Amino acid sequence: MASDAILRTYGDVSAREDVVMNAIEYLTATETQIFNMLGKTTAINTIHAYLTDTLATAASLAVEEAADYTATANTTPTRLTNIVEVVAKNFKVSRTQQNISHYQGQDELARQTEKALKDWGNAAEFDLVRSTLASGVSGTAPKMAGIIAAISKSTNYTSQTSAVTWNSTILDAMMKNNYDNSNGDVATDLFMGSWLRKQTDLFAQKTNMVVNAPGATSIVRTVSTYQTAFGTLNLHTHRYLQQSSDAGSTVGRILAIRPEKFKIAFLQKPYVDTGLARSGDYDNRAVVGKFTLETHNQDSNWYMDGLSLTT
Repeated sequence: MASDAILRTYGDVSAREDVVMNAIEYLTATETQIFNMLGKTTAINTIHAYLTDTLATAASLAVEEAADYTATANTTPTRLTNIVEVVAKNFKVSRTQQNISHYQGQDELARQTEKALKDWGNAAEFDLVRSTLASGVSGTAPKMAGIIAAISKSTNYTSQTSAVTWNSTILDAMMKNNYDNSNGDVATDLFMGSWLRKQTDLFAQKTNMVVNAPGATSIVRTVSTYQTAFGTLNLHTHRYLQQSSDAGSTVGRILAIRPEKFKIAFLQKPYVDTGLARSGDYDNRAVVGKFTLETHNQDSNWYMDGLSLTT
């Protein structure tokens, strides 16, 4: 213990800690967001209609020399619809809170606005993947059919009712079905929760690398792509595909998509609404956006649930 009676910094609890001096870290999702992967277009009404069309099944069109042409049947586009969903993050910050100084050295209204933008993005991603259709009548919030609901049909949705273990054989079989059902237009991106993503890294058949090869300085225990006879999949961990609150939360989900077959249609692109009424010494703000999902080919995508999360 010092005996010179000099006041030292160590032990002074009134000093600002370096850990909070310059920034505060926001805990947000860092995985690839599907919302950012998809193309964007415009909606003009709350019930958004769009058109899809199909080609004829491939067959011979050979004709006899000098013979009359034989007309084949034509098809017209199919009209599909989805509901525009309003996503809004409202927040209020007192003006006193904005007057005082903070460790982060930033105006608190600006900081809360930045957080709200991230919250809006996370909420938009959540519903883009998981939302089920709700019309919005009778005072309920309108909701779009998200990707899982929009793509699922008898030929591309599989439920493993016995909670089977996720493995490469299942994945290969799903990609074969995908190829057969979609005329070769297969999924390119595979999304899963953390457990199944870890299990995918344990698939036995990997490209081997000699561990003592010149320049090898790290041990790689993960894979970022999976190549099958029917296409190569980019592997992603997704925070919202698997939730502990899901019905049957002990079983896992897998979503495979071809991003070019989707578009996000905006009725109103996200913006910060600063014109909200207030009745006290605070500022009232909201981040608001209105959008829906277009699904141009269900068969290019597939979805599976019922996979074991314990083995």
